[in-house]
Amino acid sequence: MNKLVKGSIAGAAGIALLLGGAGTLATWNSSVTVASPGSIAAGTLDIAAGSGSTDGWKLGTAATVSSPASFKIVPGDTVTYTKTFNVTATGDNLAATAALGATAITAASSSAADTALAAALTKSATFTVNGAATSSVVAAAGTQPVVVSVTITYPKSATAGAENSSKLGAASLSGFTITLTQN
Repeated sequence: MNKLVKGSIAGAAGIALLLGGAGTLATWNSSVTVASPGSIAAGTLDIAAGSGSTDGWKLGTAATVSSPASFKIVPGDTVTYTKTFNVTATGDNLAATAALGATAITAASSSAADTALAAALTKSATFTVNGAATSSVVAAAGTQPVVVSVTITYPKSATAGAENSSKLGAASLSGFTITLTQN
Protein backbone atom coordinates (compact mmCIF):
# COMPACT_ATOMS: atom_id res chain seq x y z
CA MET A 1 0.00 0.00 0.00
CA ASN A 2 1.19 3.43 -0.61
CA LYS A 3 1.72 5.97 2.13
CA LEU A 4 -1.32 8.06 1.27
CA VAL A 5 -3.74 5.13 1.62
CA LYS A 6 -2.13 3.98 4.90
CA GLY A 7 -2.31 7.53 6.31
CA SER A 8 -5.98 7.86 5.33
CA ILE A 9 -6.88 4.55 7.00
CA ALA A 10 -5.05 5.48 10.18
CA GLY A 11 -6.66 8.95 10.27
CA ALA A 12 -10.15 7.48 9.76
CA ALA A 13 -9.60 4.95 12.55
CA GLY A 14 -8.43 7.69 14.93
CA ILE A 15 -11.45 9.86 14.19
CA ALA A 16 -13.80 6.88 14.70
CA LEU A 17 -12.29 6.22 18.14
CA LEU A 18 -12.60 9.89 19.16
CA LEU A 19 -16.21 10.21 18.00
CA GLY A 20 -17.76 7.39 19.95
CA GLY A 21 -15.57 4.48 20.08
CA ALA A 22 -14.10 3.76 23.48
CA GLY A 23 -15.03 6.61 25.80
CA THR A 24 -16.87 9.83 26.53
CA LEU A 25 -15.87 13.41 26.78
CA ALA A 26 -16.37 14.86 30.26
CA THR A 27 -17.16 18.49 30.98
CA TRP A 28 -17.38 20.38 34.22
CA ASN A 29 -20.74 21.73 35.27
CA SER A 30 -22.44 23.29 38.25
CA SER A 31 -25.83 24.77 39.17
CA VAL A 32 -27.40 26.89 41.87
CA THR A 33 -31.05 27.46 42.84
CA VAL A 34 -32.19 31.05 42.58
CA ALA A 35 -33.44 32.18 45.98
CA SER A 36 -37.16 33.19 45.99
CA PRO A 37 -37.69 33.79 42.27
CA GLY A 38 -41.40 34.49 42.85
CA SER A 39 -44.22 33.37 40.59
CA ILE A 40 -46.04 34.47 37.47
CA ALA A 41 -49.77 35.14 37.45
CA ALA A 42 -51.91 35.53 34.33
CA GLY A 43 -54.39 38.34 33.76
CA THR A 44 -57.82 37.97 32.18
CA LEU A 45 -60.02 39.32 29.41
CA ASP A 46 -63.75 38.75 29.83
CA ILE A 47 -66.99 40.26 28.56
CA ALA A 48 -70.41 39.75 30.17
CA ALA A 49 -73.84 41.21 29.54
CA GLY A 50 -74.69 44.10 31.79
CA SER A 51 -77.52 46.62 31.81
CA GLY A 52 -77.78 50.26 30.93
CA SER A 53 -80.44 52.91 30.60
CA THR A 54 -80.15 53.01 26.80
CA ASP A 55 -80.31 49.22 26.25
CA GLY A 56 -82.88 47.92 23.80
CA TRP A 57 -84.15 47.95 20.22
CA LYS A 58 -85.24 51.03 18.27
CA LEU A 59 -86.84 51.20 14.85
CA GLY A 60 -85.41 54.33 13.22
CA THR A 61 -85.94 57.23 15.60
CA ALA A 62 -89.13 55.74 17.07
CA ALA A 63 -89.51 54.65 20.65
CA THR A 64 -87.89 51.49 21.91
CA VAL A 65 -89.59 48.26 20.84
CA SER A 66 -89.58 45.09 22.91
CA SER A 67 -87.86 42.86 20.35
CA PRO A 68 -87.13 42.70 16.63
CA ALA A 69 -89.83 40.04 16.28
CA SER A 70 -92.48 42.62 17.19
CA PHE A 71 -92.14 44.60 13.95
CA LYS A 72 -91.82 43.87 10.24
CA ILE A 73 -88.85 45.57 8.61
CA VAL A 74 -89.30 47.12 5.15
CA PRO A 75 -86.80 48.59 2.68
CA GLY A 76 -85.47 51.90 3.99
CA ASP A 77 -85.77 50.91 7.68
CA THR A 78 -82.95 51.15 10.17
CA VAL A 79 -82.99 49.13 13.37
CA THR A 80 -80.59 49.88 16.22
CA TYR A 81 -79.76 47.58 19.12
CA THR A 82 -77.92 49.07 22.07
CA LYS A 83 -76.52 46.91 24.87
CA THR A 84 -74.19 47.53 27.80
CA PHE A 85 -71.50 44.97 28.56
CA ASN A 86 -69.13 44.70 31.49
CA VAL A 87 -65.51 44.06 30.55
CA THR A 88 -62.86 42.75 32.87
CA ALA A 89 -59.39 43.37 31.49
CA THR A 90 -56.40 42.84 33.78
CA GLY A 91 -52.79 42.31 32.85
CA ASP A 92 -49.70 44.36 32.20
CA ASN A 93 -49.61 45.50 28.57
CA LEU A 94 -53.13 44.15 27.91
CA ALA A 95 -55.01 45.85 25.08
CA ALA A 96 -57.97 44.46 23.16
CA THR A 97 -60.40 45.44 20.43
CA ALA A 98 -64.17 45.00 20.58
CA ALA A 99 -65.97 43.95 17.40
CA LEU A 100 -69.26 42.66 16.08
CA GLY A 101 -69.17 38.95 15.23
CA ALA A 102 -69.09 38.09 11.54
CA THR A 103 -72.24 35.94 11.59
CA ALA A 104 -74.55 38.45 13.30
CA ILE A 105 -77.12 38.21 10.50
CA THR A 106 -77.91 34.93 8.73
CA ALA A 107 -80.87 33.53 6.80
CA ALA A 108 -83.49 31.98 9.10
CA SER A 109 -83.84 29.08 6.66
CA SER A 110 -82.61 28.08 3.22
CA SER A 111 -85.64 29.61 1.47
CA ALA A 112 -84.94 32.13 -1.30
CA ALA A 113 -86.73 34.97 0.56
CA ASP A 114 -84.78 34.34 3.80
CA THR A 115 -81.49 34.17 1.94
CA ALA A 116 -82.28 37.37 0.01
CA LEU A 117 -83.26 39.29 3.16
CA ALA A 118 -80.14 38.22 5.08
CA ALA A 119 -77.97 39.22 2.11
CA ALA A 120 -79.71 42.61 1.81
CA LEU A 121 -79.37 43.63 5.46
CA THR A 122 -76.21 45.52 6.37
CA LYS A 123 -74.73 45.92 9.83
CA SER A 124 -72.35 48.29 11.53
CA ALA A 125 -71.38 48.82 15.14
CA THR A 126 -70.15 51.66 17.30
CA PHE A 127 -68.53 51.16 20.68
CA THR A 128 -68.24 53.39 23.72
CA VAL A 129 -65.65 52.28 26.27
CA ASN A 130 -65.69 54.11 29.61
CA GLY A 131 -67.61 56.98 27.98
CA ALA A 132 -65.23 57.40 25.03
CA ALA A 133 -66.15 56.53 21.43
CA THR A 134 -63.63 53.77 20.75
CA SER A 135 -63.45 50.01 20.28
CA SER A 136 -60.15 49.77 22.18
CA VAL A 137 -60.11 48.27 25.65
CA VAL A 138 -57.09 48.53 27.96
CA ALA A 139 -56.40 46.94 31.31
CA ALA A 140 -58.13 48.57 34.27
CA ALA A 141 -59.01 47.73 37.85
CA GLY A 142 -62.47 46.16 38.21
CA THR A 143 -64.97 46.11 35.37
CA GLN A 144 -65.44 48.77 32.75
CA PRO A 145 -68.65 49.45 30.83
CA VAL A 146 -68.70 48.96 27.07
CA VAL A 147 -71.83 50.21 25.32
CA VAL A 148 -72.38 48.70 21.89
CA SER A 149 -74.81 50.15 19.35
CA VAL A 150 -75.42 47.94 16.34
CA THR A 151 -77.26 49.39 13.38
CA ILE A 152 -78.98 47.04 10.94
CA THR A 153 -80.13 48.67 7.72
CA TYR A 154 -82.48 47.35 5.07
CA PRO A 155 -81.37 49.48 2.10
CA LYS A 156 -84.02 50.86 -0.24
CA SER A 157 -83.17 50.72 -3.92
CA ALA A 158 -84.09 53.51 -6.32
CA THR A 159 -85.29 50.77 -8.70
CA ALA A 160 -88.88 49.79 -8.06
CA GLY A 161 -89.22 46.13 -7.06
CA ALA A 162 -85.50 45.57 -6.52
CA GLU A 163 -86.16 44.18 -3.02
CA ASN A 164 -89.08 41.93 -4.05
CA SER A 165 -87.01 38.74 -3.66
CA SER A 166 -86.71 39.42 0.07
CA LYS A 167 -90.45 39.90 0.72
CA LEU A 168 -91.68 37.78 3.63
CA GLY A 169 -88.08 36.75 4.33
CA ALA A 170 -86.72 36.19 7.81
CA ALA A 171 -83.22 36.77 9.11
CA SER A 172 -81.80 35.13 12.21
CA LEU A 173 -79.85 37.10 14.79
CA SER A 174 -78.92 33.99 16.79
CA GLY A 175 -75.25 34.40 15.85
CA PHE A 176 -75.23 37.97 17.14
CA THR A 177 -72.03 38.24 19.20
CA ILE A 178 -69.64 40.87 20.47
CA THR A 179 -66.02 39.77 20.59
CA LEU A 180 -62.99 41.02 22.46
CA THR A 181 -59.68 40.14 20.84
CA GLN A 182 -56.33 40.83 22.43
CA ASN A 183 -54.14 43.05 20.23
